[in-house]
Amino acid sequence: MELKVLQLYAAVVVLLLCSSVNFIQSPTDVFGPVALVEPTPSAARDFGAVVSDAPFAVLRPGSPADIARLLSALSSAPGRPRAAVAARGAGHSLHGQAQVRGGIVVEMRALPRAVEVVRRGEGGGAYADVGAGALWVEVLEECLKAGLAPRSWTDYLYLTVGGTLSNGGISGQAFKHGPQISNVLELEVVTGTGEEVTCSPTKSPELFFAVLGGLGQFGIITRARIPLQVAPPKVRWVRAFYDSFQTFTKDQELLVSMPELVDYVEGFMVLDEQSLHSSSIAFPGQVYFSPDFGSDGKKVYYCIEFAVHDFQQEYSTAADHVVELVSGELSYLRPHIYSVGVSYFDFLNRVRMEEESLRSRGLWDVPHPWLNVFVPKHGVTRFKDLLMDTITPGVFEGPILVYPLLTDRWDRNTSAVVPSAPDGVMYIFSVLRSTDPARCGRACVEGILEQHRRVADEACRGGGIGAKQYLARQPSQAHWRDHFGSSWGRFVARKARFDPMHVLGPGQGIFTTTDSASSM
Repeated sequence: MELKVLQLYAAVVVLLLCSSVNFIQSPTDVFGPVALVEPTPSAARDFGAVVSDAPFAVLRPGSPADIARLLSALSSAPGRPRAAVAARGAGHSLHGQAQVRGGIVVEMRALPRAVEVVRRGEGGGAYADVGAGALWVEVLEECLKAGLAPRSWTDYLYLTVGGTLSNGGISGQAFKHGPQISNVLELEVVTGTGEEVTCSPTKSPELFFAVLGGLGQFGIITRARIPLQVAPPKVRWVRAFYDSFQTFTKDQELLVSMPELVDYVEGFMVLDEQSLHSSSIAFPGQVYFSPDFGSDGKKVYYCIEFAVHDFQQEYSTAADHVVELVSGELSYLRPHIYSVGVSYFDFLNRVRMEEESLRSRGLWDVPHPWLNVFVPKHGVTRFKDLLMDTITPGVFEGPILVYPLLTDRWDRNTSAVVPSAPDGVMYIFSVLRSTDPARCGRACVEGILEQHRRVADEACRGGGIGAKQYLARQPSQAHWRDHFGSSWGRFVARKARFDPMHVLGPGQGIFTTTDSASSM
């Protein structure tokens, strides 16, 4: 039996002797290719459904101490290679980032997921202490009981707290409050050496900032302290349509310059009738927009959506007045602006309806070759043109989100990387594609991924755009070096300090267990 398997068995013995942890392993995962046969275990599958790497074992920890024992045992085991460990939350990664071939997957949802809301006295603010395996929707539900909520969100709430904080966490509030990683007061982390650490901007700050946006490379987040604000009972949700990309982006930039009035800004492309219909599923108002996509089907429209918090329990004129004031400054296609009032919970949970629609059509548990790119303001038109060369309206299934973010809302001490934007404005382009297996088989999916790689290479490594990918697994360490740029040395140094044996996060493809920090 090879060394790695022996070491892994040793780690299993250590865990069984030291803990009552529920450790699950399958002999088929050890002894051959039968582990890759359908049905694929959840630990070898993610939302992207383009990578399937079977682990040797799955750890369901009862507490952070169980994770610490595992990492301590593996990082101190003599010799190489040693088994690697990947933390898995809700399984929503796209390219196997939470998978590990022949290693151990830690199921974070098994940890206690209690949400404790704490008020710090009059004028002192409030926060929530949250288990990292909790879903954001669970956090929202518990906080709303106290009339409070986090400030920054993701569009989809059925993701774990630890998962989004390991990446970035963005939605339409990020222009105002920054990404989720800029809205954390304190963390509990198990480092790659098995040390349990409570950290904050003032207590073990290097670890705190390393794990935020750190792609799971330095430690496993087990608990987070999230600042809260007063939650509005309702939201005024507005959509306005455009036929010019330049006007669309100009108006978005106007909106994000009004943080005292506007609480949320996003936008998306309208490629065809299907795109218009699917994007309207969650919007509860009637939309009377019937665009002409042209005889060749190549005409593209755009939609801005923004929201204003409404703090009145009953009918409010204040929020309506703000919407009227703001929309009067916009240059949308008259008369195509639509406004509805919805509960705060329903607004934040809006993507759930789109999920249910995709599930009903068999388009949820399918490959999702997504592309997410941060693009500096100066390059948005060129990037949009690059992207549209890869998209055929009528056969594309899914939204393409486009909206601005402000780079000064991102804390550069964290490990997350955003592009240089001299004017402080960058855009997120999110190509959120679902592939119908009846029309797009494996070769088709690979073709889409290759198209995305070409677009990303042109935007990030050449052509003068200076973009950065988000939620991506880079194809080589050279690509990772380019991605991190001047931050690469800091990233490597943090790895050497907090995970010197390179046990954590193999699915990202940044480091290997045979790398040594000194050779990076």
